[in-house]
Amino acid sequence: MVPFALRTLALNRVPRRRPDLVANLQARRLRTLVRTVVERSPYFRSKYRGIDLDRFALTDLPPSNKIELMAHFDEAVTDPEVHRADLERFIDDPSNEGKLFRGRFVASHTSGSQGQPMLIVQERRHLELLFALQMSRGNARKTTLVEAVRRLLHPARLAVVTMKRGFYPSASTFEFMPAAARRYVEVLRLSQTDPDVLERLNAFRPTILTGYAGVLETLALEAQAGHLDLAPDLVQVVNNSEVLTDRARERIESAFGLRVMNNYATGECPFLTHGCPTDLGAHVNADWAILEVVDEQSRPVPDGIPGKKVLITNLANALQPIIRYEIGDIVTMATAPCGCGSRLPRIERIEGRAADVFWIRDGSKYRQVINIFFKNALEYLREVRDWQAIQTERNRIQVRLELLPGASFDEPHAWRILDHQFARYGYQGLVQLGLEVVPRIGPDANTGKSRRMISHVGAPEGIDLEALGARIEFPATGLATA
Repeated sequence: MVPFALRTLALNRVPRRRPDLVANLQARRLRTLVRTVVERSPYFRSKYRGIDLDRFALTDLPPSNKIELMAHFDEAVTDPEVHRADLERFIDDPSNEGKLFRGRFVASHTSGSQGQPMLIVQERRHLELLFALQMSRGNARKTTLVEAVRRLLHPARLAVVTMKRGFYPSASTFEFMPAAARRYVEVLRLSQTDPDVLERLNAFRPTILTGYAGVLETLALEAQAGHLDLAPDLVQVVNNSEVLTDRARERIESAFGLRVMNNYATGECPFLTHGCPTDLGAHVNADWAILEVVDEQSRPVPDGIPGKKVLITNLANALQPIIRYEIGDIVTMATAPCGCGSRLPRIERIEGRAADVFWIRDGSKYRQVINIFFKNALEYLREVRDWQAIQTERNRIQVRLELLPGASFDEPHAWRILDHQFARYGYQGLVQLGLEVVPRIGPDANTGKSRRMISHVGAPEGIDLEALGARIEFPATGLATA
């Protein structure tokens, strides 16, 4: 317990260090990681052949991606006891939930909402780092020695509302929460499908509430309706693993009277960032992770400009190397200093996957309709709580709308907004659009997250959407920055 507490306090000092000192620490850890990986991984030894391991720059390392690492899983990992076939059999058996793979490793997999799931294997010390970083930097209150002692005497009460037990990353994270961390926080794990979730939250009186953005928004509506009352105990609300829209943020903050701290992370690098208590976005834990916002050709994008994808490097996990790993998220880095005092890089906006796209036919060619097209239009419909677009045929899209409790639907206004949007970007006459109001848009049964873009037809033949990743063009009018 004492080493964990000391490490947490030490990590708390890093955000206020000079950026060049953090960059030097990052570079040293990257060099150590790459040397270890080249020594122990046949795949990366071949991939990095010819690179000077003493003098390389980050950009000298070729990017990697999910398809590549899954295809070469056994050669990419650095422990000869870890094999893809064994890991898949372990995860496929529900009786293994809550157990360590081979008695040593934390196993999980991504949702596969963008295609093939990614198998993830970590050591328990990686989760110790995750919780130490979250407890030192991801708090609404500053972490000090006095605060640590207070937490030891009066542990925080953390309510985690996600999904039921399973091998998805957030479940595995709390399944193997370090014993030392549990001395400082009492955890209540709930599923959004639990029939008594409101009663249990009211009885638990959490000081911290964390969950997917869609779940938090639903709880906010319950609070506004008087069914959930967590004041004055609740001091922190944290979004995890799902894009936090501006509208959802407004509703959650209005209901609970607290700023939502927005964590941005992946199963491949769960400690990538921590939410900021004062400003939008999240700070990159740059001493233990590297986030590159890049264009289609993996070239850096200036701060303040949305990228087409990100490259993520996990500096702690030498067991399963995640180095310049491509994820098709649209991210914008902040240009202004942060009000919280942290000097770590800050993500200002996270727009989600560029690969959230419908392909429609336009004569002999195909065009793309992306998530932000609908998002920007439907933000004008203030009576709408949530939306979902379903591509039922190549050029037919059904838009489903869930209204706020007690709201009335102005259908002519909705059609005017959507017609204007379709005409503005040249889709009018190409797409048959349907519109329906539904009682509820629930989360995906497999992932527990809201899926706003669902295609029943997929990418056209000859277009590999998974390989394409974020290499999807925005409309030339700049819709993405609207």
